[in-house]
Amino acid sequence: MIIGLLAVATVAAAQERNAARLVLDDTTFVDVRLGLSGATGRLKDVFTPEQTVSGMLDATSRRKLGKVSLFGQFSYGYDYGKNSTWRGWIDPYETPFMVADSVPGNLSLERYAMEAGIGVPLGGGWSAGVDMAYDVSLMAKHRDLRNKNTAMTFRVAPGIGWQGSVLGLGLDAGYERSTERVEYIQVSESRENVLFDLYGLWLYHGSGFSSAENRRMKERDRFFGDFQTDLHLGAVQLHNNFRADWQRGVQTEVGYNNLQHGIAQSWTWSDILSLAIGAAHRIEASAALSTMAGLRPLQRQELDPDSRIRVWVTYGDPVFCYWRRYHVERLRYTFGTTWQLSVGVENWGAEHSYTEYPHHFSQRISTVTPFVETRIPAGKQMEVSFRAGYAHDYDASSTVTEWQLREPMLRQWDYWDGDGVLLGIGGVWRRDRFYVQARYDVEAGITSGDNDGSRHSVSLSLGFVF
Repeated sequence: MIIGLLAVATVAAAQERNAARLVLDDTTFVDVRLGLSGATGRLKDVFTPEQTVSGMLDATSRRKLGKVSLFGQFSYGYDYGKNSTWRGWIDPYETPFMVADSVPGNLSLERYAMEAGIGVPLGGGWSAGVDMAYDVSLMAKHRDLRNKNTAMTFRVAPGIGWQGSVLGLGLDAGYERSTERVEYIQVSESRENVLFDLYGLWLYHGSGFSSAENRRMKERDRFFGDFQTDLHLGAVQLHNNFRADWQRGVQTEVGYNNLQHGIAQSWTWSDILSLAIGAAHRIEASAALSTMAGLRPLQRQELDPDSRIRVWVTYGDPVFCYWRRYHVERLRYTFGTTWQLSVGVENWGAEHSYTEYPHHFSQRISTVTPFVETRIPAGKQMEVSFRAGYAHDYDASSTVTEWQLREPMLRQWDYWDGDGVLLGIGGVWRRDRFYVQARYDVEAGITSGDNDGSRHSVSLSLGFVF
């Protein structure tokens, strides 16, 4: 389906930006928004609860103090989901190495996100700035086996910019540190539950849960850089942002000396381009390519002769076992001013492979989605939008063996491998400084098989702009 791998719930993060370019806009405002949304339906990812209800609060501000430009944002989100399974990490796609259980249970997820940015002009068209963000997420499942997750992300990104009469350039680089800790507990003693250690592509090791150490820590370091280009030629305006991103994550068992579960390393390259010709024509294009490698350390437990404590000892370099490639391309053309008509297409694909010598497992999926969207003013204070798309899976294959957890793997595959229709209607009403936004979307599978079904989502938000 069109949502693909990017549709999973992730740790809420403020939007990254080159803070040096804040000086290019004299806008001053405060925007406070409250929102409520929900989703239900059988057509869903294996990690997604059957039904979800979400609430959010977001406050965003831009201000100009003399020549200094400031940006600030605080957001809070709360999600409550019914019958969630296999959700050991908040973002189950961040690493191939998972710890999870199969018992359905209700899930709650809280997210706090804060961001601040400052931009200062330096003269001669130059400016400098820094962007910082701090996010915290808490997740818990309310049924045995019960997992409690605590995650933190901190980011800092300094940047510089130069703006001439025709050409503008910007460059920023940043570092991000993320940690997530999960702990499993069992309240009832009436049954034995199984805790699964997943290696990628649903290959697994399962063992009966005990009250001994069942805590795991995931740590991730990320480095990224962006290069921005602006070109203003009368009625023609071009904006481009190119990004390179590298990250490395390590999983260790909390309480066990030096025990490592896996290492994930990934590169991501992306580019976003927008071209405006006059007030009525706009073209937006973007592309992203990401590759991930998963490695498992060779370890065994040995007795330390000095402390007389058994510790895990690593031998040699980690062994490469998992590989993933993900790509997405989008193209969109918009025509109109007071009313707008947009046509576009999205193409995405993912390939996975896992090797446990001499066995090799693989999975591949590719989907193309043409869509059309229109925005129509309804009076002076209201705007209505309609969207329709068709998702077509044109290339798919998957390995299924007794080594894998077949039920969740097939449920996940059925969601990806099937054509579907996407329809949506939305509207916004504004009066003075107050606005109301509402939207309804449905995604319906139309391919015969287990992926028949639909997913409905609705959202409503109220906002104030000062």
